Amino acid sequence: MLRTPPFPSQFFSQNRLELIASFDSNTVILLQSADVMVRNSDIEHPWRQDSSFFYFTGLDEPGCSLLIIPSNEGPAEELLFIPPVDPEKEKWNGKMLTREAAKEASGVEKVQDTGALMTTLFRVQKWRESLYYELNDFFPNQPLTSQHLLLADVSKRIPGLQIKKLDPFIAKLRYCKKPEEVGNVRESLNIINQALTGVMKKLKPGMMEYQVEAEIVYHYLNNGCNRVGYEAIVAGGKNASVLHYVTNHCRLNNGDLLLIDTGGEYGMYTGDITRVYPVSGRFSARQRQCYQAVLDVNQAFIEALKPGDSWKQLYEKAAEIIGEIYHREGFIDDPKMHLNVSYHRIGHYLGLDVHDVGHLNWPMVEGTIITVEPGLYLPEEGIGIRIEDNILFTANGIEVLSRDIPTEVEEIEEIMSSKS
Repeated sequence: MLRTPPFPSQFFSQNRLELIASFDSNTVILLQSADVMVRNSDIEHPWRQDSSFFYFTGLDEPGCSLLIIPSNEGPAEELLFIPPVDPEKEKWNGKMLTREAAKEASGVEKVQDTGALMTTLFRVQKWRESLYYELNDFFPNQPLTSQHLLLADVSKRIPGLQIKKLDPFIAKLRYCKKPEEVGNVRESLNIINQALTGVMKKLKPGMMEYQVEAEIVYHYLNNGCNRVGYEAIVAGGKNASVLHYVTNHCRLNNGDLLLIDTGGEYGMYTGDITRVYPVSGRFSARQRQCYQAVLDVNQAFIEALKPGDSWKQLYEKAAEIIGEIYHREGFIDDPKMHLNVSYHRIGHYLGLDVHDVGHLNWPMVEGTIITVEPGLYLPEEGIGIRIEDNILFTANGIEVLSRDIPTEVEEIEEIMSSKS
């Protein structure tokens, strides 16, 4: 169960209404909980709910399904299926979700046991052409889940039923955040800010990267986060030039820079912040030059943001800004060669997933949240710098949600000089 105050059931009911508006009586919609995955023997991997299933139900339990039967003649029928309460299982794993609790959290009036799902699905699809289903189809080598097996079984048993992707319809809803969602991202960022401030005050040569990680994770879990938003990158010196470095096992030396890329998941939503600190407490002249160049890109790009732009347009704008500034500072001979030292694009959507749903060509609208994270990587000098902020598009422009998390050289050095 989530540790954070739940959204009201009306939030999830409204999300379902917005989804249903795209469908007619020829369709059936099915969403399901994330699978529980075995790690080894009888030990399971930590479980997290499927983001879209949560978005439409508010349920944080495995083994659940949501069946929606749209109608051209009135409201759609909504059916929620949950595992039956089993006293023996409760002895091992605690209280199970009841029908009453599921109804209260989701706003779905009809709740049944999971055993009724397939019978119901076969009944309601009889006069319908399509079953819309959501799967993570981004990575081809993911393990087959019970959801894959269910679709394979349905395809064999009902060969005339067309199985279609639900993801594009869901993405168009999720990429524009409602006030409740923005509120959870704000709270995540508040907790991240506190964690990073604590790190700055404790950081010193000789610490291990994993000790820094432990400080951050402790602060998240101690202040209401259910889990980390993603595995923390805590990279000192040349390790910071490895973009997804998560080993976090090296010693931090005097003169190193420390890159921290981290997020704490608050109520299923996570901020995504990267900051860079000098382990000794002060930047060298070269480190300051490199750091300030990245900060200049960060600030210039944020200044150029405006509603209506797409990621495709923003990537082009970022390339111009990065190329001009990095060429000015002598990091590259040709502005067009900025990827030789910047490695990656400047940001992504943010929300229920740290790399959230959305399309390169969709415009930034009120409620869209993105990251801005320019980087500079000079591994031969042991320098890796990335400065990442989180931006909300509003009716009038933008808001830097992470503005309170220090980025200026002088402010960082001042905080680090007041070590606890």
